[in-house]
Amino acid sequence: MLKRVYLLWAALLLALTPMAVEAARVSPMIVEVQPLGRGSIARIVLTNDGQAEYPVEVQMFSGEISEKGELALTPADEDFLLFPAQIVVPAQSQQVFRVQYIGDPDIATSKIYYMQIRQIPVDLNPGESQLQVVVNFNVLINVIPDDVRAEPVFETVRPVSKDGVDGIEVRLVNQGNRYFTAGTSPWKIGATAVDGSPVEIDLPPQDVARLIGVGVVAPGRARVFFIPTEKPLEEGTIKVSMGD
Repeated sequence: MLKRVYLLWAALLLALTPMAVEAARVSPMIVEVQPLGRGSIARIVLTNDGQAEYPVEVQMFSGEISEKGELALTPADEDFLLFPAQIVVPAQSQQVFRVQYIGDPDIATSKIYYMQIRQIPVDLNPGESQLQVVVNFNVLINVIPDDVRAEPVFETVRPVSKDGVDGIEVRLVNQGNRYFTAGTSPWKIGATAVDGSPVEIDLPPQDVARLIGVGVVAPGRARVFFIPTEKPLEEGTIKVSMGD
């Protein structure tokens, strides 16, 4: 079964109330493992800060991210050993999940998977409120073979106006064989504005992440991002770079 969801910075699949978010947290949210050996194992920690038990079930998915950032998930339990797959986490405690890649050890490119931790709804006593907020977490797990590298290329850059905000639309292509995260590097933008003035924009990683999220780009794939600018820019004058 194919599930389509939106890739979010915190990897939460549902809109949550502040109280629900504080009830549990997962760390780390991005993991890298090797296709073989001791490096193929990762440990994910769920912390239940709430005052009630927190029942969860866990499943593995392979992930495919569209240019617009939509995530398609396909079950991939056969590629992993996962323990525990279902458990009740006591209040004010932690649970460690052990995940090990057992899929094809001879992969030529890095592969994107997601470990989905789903809160299980509990049965309520008669007379209790029937409203329950159920939380799902998606942990990004990248399986990375040796001797691979990302090759990000800004294929197209054009000025656009989105919801009344002037900016640029960039199509960022990964021509390498390793994933990368566009939202964790600094960006530099240079251009000439429509009014003829020079424009220089330096965006540190935290500002890029605020605008585009983590920005995962898989090998051989592309993502399209919108970056707002202070004024409309002249087409053909825009140059964008990423990294130090």
